[in-house]
Amino acid sequence: MKRLSSGITWYRFGIPALYIIGAAVLINATPVLGPVIPFMLVGVVVYIVWYGWRLSEVWVDGDVLQVKGPRGSFRVSLSDVLLLDTGASFWMKRGQSMFVLGLDHPVGRVQKIRFIPADDGIERDLQARIHAARAARKL
Repeated sequence: MKRLSSGITWYRFGIPALYIIGAAVLINATPVLGPVIPFMLVGVVVYIVWYGWRLSEVWVDGDVLQVKGPRGSFRVSLSDVLLLDTGASFWMKRGQSMFVLGLDHPVGRVQKIRFIPADDGIERDLQARIHAARAARKL
């Protein structure tokens, strides 16, 4: 089994913690900005809920993806997966990308799998595996 995703702890807890620490420093340093700080904290909560908690941990095992996400763990065949996007996200450091995989058939309420790739070179390998699995399904 090969791990495709990097650890998600930094994106779920590290970045929001930096925002909270930054807000605390601003409150102490400049009391004039006090009314703005609650809006910053609301932004942190939105970030945690909308972005950080949607990330999954992903492994590939032959022609099957093993996914551990916010709504539990499941396995899905690569023939039911499409690589939708590999773009960079606003919240990530420069050059960091996020993969978005679409599912032909939703697993529960999950229609897309989002993860931060562990290696820079996995896009081509993952795309080739998905293409081969989808081509074999059509035969």
